[in-house]
Formats: sequence, C-alpha cells, structure tokens
Amino acid sequence: MKPIVLRHLIIGLLIVTGVFHLAVALLNIAPGLGLPLAVYGAIYTGLSFYVRRDVHKGAKVNGRTAIIVAMLACASGLVLGGAAYIENGGPMALPIMFAIDIAIITAGAMWLMKVHAK
Repeated sequence: MKPIVLRHLIIGLLIVTGVFHLAVALLNIAPGLGLPLAVYGAIYTGLSFYVRRDVHKGAKVNGRTAIIVAMLACASGLVLGGAAYIENGGPMALPIMFAIDIAIITAGAMWLMKVHAK
C-alpha cells in the first residue's frame, strides 16, 4: 500500500473508532466506562483531523508526529481499556474497539516504514 492510502485508512479508522466510542458512551452500553469512552472518543475524533491536516500531496510536513501520536493514543487505549475489560468484563463493543486500535497501530507502523524507506 502507498503511504497516502495507509494514511487515509488511519484517518478513516480514527473517525470510526471515535464515533463508536462516543456512541457506546452515550448509549451507556458499558456502565461505569461512559466518561473514559467519551474522552477517548473525542481524542480519536480530534486525532483524525490532526492526521488529516497534511494529507494533500505536496505537503511540506510528512505528518510523522501525527501518526506517532495516533499510535500512542491507540496503545494507551489498548492498555487502559484492556485492563478495565480484563478486570470487569464488558460488552462485545470493547473487543471491537481493541481490534480497531490494533489496526491503526499496524497501519501506522507500515506508514512509518514506507515513509522512512524513501
């Protein structure tokens, strides 16, 4: 995959997971996790715009920082959310969120390898 395709994939996944987190929080599907889910939903949605800001071809900034920040946010979501899930259990929505986080981290790593190889 080309770096721009990976970047668009990351943007799309961040938007999807951000909205998904907010929906689960607002519908109170995971009691007791509403506030953390809402915070992460806002973070992921905001990150999608941060990663997108220099997507256009010819941008002078390669966006490495934005991709790394998105990967770190997903990793922290996996660690904190995973700990809460292991400790308390939860709805099937949480493992789906974890899978999206893993996909974002993987796409980000692929993007970093492709951009670094140039």
